[in-house]
Amino acid sequence: MKFQPPRGTRDTMPEDMIRLQYVLDTARKFFELYGFEPLDTPAFEDWKLLAAKLGGGEEIKKEIYYFKDKSSRELGLRFDLTVPLSRVVASTQLPKPFRRYAIGKVWRYDNPGASRWREFWQADADIVGSSSSEADAEVISVACAILKALGFDDFIVRINNRKITESFVRSLGIKNCVDVFRSIDKLGKIGEAGVKKELKSKKIPSEQMEKILDFVKIADINKIENLDGAGELKDIISSLGGYAENIKVDMSLVRGLEYYTGTVFEISVPSGRLSLSVAGGGRYDNLVQALGGSPAPATGISLGVERIVEVLKESGTLQLPRTPSKVYIASIGDVKKDVAETAKKMREAGVACEFDVMSRDLRKQLEYANAKSIPYVIVIGEKEIKSRKVRLRNMKSGVEKEIELDGLEGLMQLSNYKE
Repeated sequence: MKFQPPRGTRDTMPEDMIRLQYVLDTARKFFELYGFEPLDTPAFEDWKLLAAKLGGGEEIKKEIYYFKDKSSRELGLRFDLTVPLSRVVASTQLPKPFRRYAIGKVWRYDNPGASRWREFWQADADIVGSSSSEADAEVISVACAILKALGFDDFIVRINNRKITESFVRSLGIKNCVDVFRSIDKLGKIGEAGVKKELKSKKIPSEQMEKILDFVKIADINKIENLDGAGELKDIISSLGGYAENIKVDMSLVRGLEYYTGTVFEISVPSGRLSLSVAGGGRYDNLVQALGGSPAPATGISLGVERIVEVLKESGTLQLPRTPSKVYIASIGDVKKDVAETAKKMREAGVACEFDVMSRDLRKQLEYANAKSIPYVIVIGEKEIKSRKVRLRNMKSGVEKEIELDGLEGLMQLSNYKE
């Protein structure tokens, strides 16, 4: 009997895991440069928390992995890292503002498809306790800095304030803005015709429907400066001066989760002929209080790690080693003790290495090193033990050089080797 990963999940093999780990390490580096502190929360939470109206809302409840434990407690896998953060803030006394970052897997029982998985990584940065536009600008800026460091220059930051769109929709006499938002948010996926069909099913009159669709096409913030939230949006954009060329005002952006209260943003990068969303977030000023805490304004952004990895892999711009090993120590004859001692010295010098543990002949050992794309090889036999010298071969160029087996000083430079 053979088993496969559950539908909507996948195994991440070493070569892809190295890329993913590089993205995670880059995100962690910049989160900490911006003063964000790490926080980890359980993979599963109380079902009532996840299903709360401002937790995920009715739409997300359908996507939560729900189960009961052996004591019949109702639980669910977390669908994002924001609701668990808000639970922590609601139940803990923390200095404000609380700058936190979190990196972990989340789960959604969604329909799997291109770039969509039921289990996926997120890397989040949030600021809790500040209502300032500077806090919004900070979380957007750190995401931009991460993307820049990963080699993206032509990313687009779409930005809006839900108050603006809500103010306009309410001016049309429509009370249930959330339903309208859910349809507008799908504009990029189902197109204008699809949005019209949805709005029609929600009993929105044709005249109002056309006005809504005309409104969400507005890209000039000066045309809506009389609406609620426009001032906040202007302040954030002016605080993002360093990324002015990447900013795009988009009235159709409202984001689907119900806990968003004001500014929302989404970052996309070119992917083939398409533009792929790789990060998103916004302001959620009421969530902490809704979960039992004192009022605490908050804003945050989440990076979709696998999507970033996918684009990097597709573009070929990020060249990383296929394996952590920098050196393979091939052996001839009964020299296991000497090989192990050499490996120990290399590792102490910070050089990742491995050696034969399957008693293979030299030809098969070299085939293995080539298959793994290990960049350097040394061969140790009785001759090398006696002379205390080995030849270090660059497997890519074929160039060899002689190094002292005892000192191994020449290997120090390999600790920063990139293929």
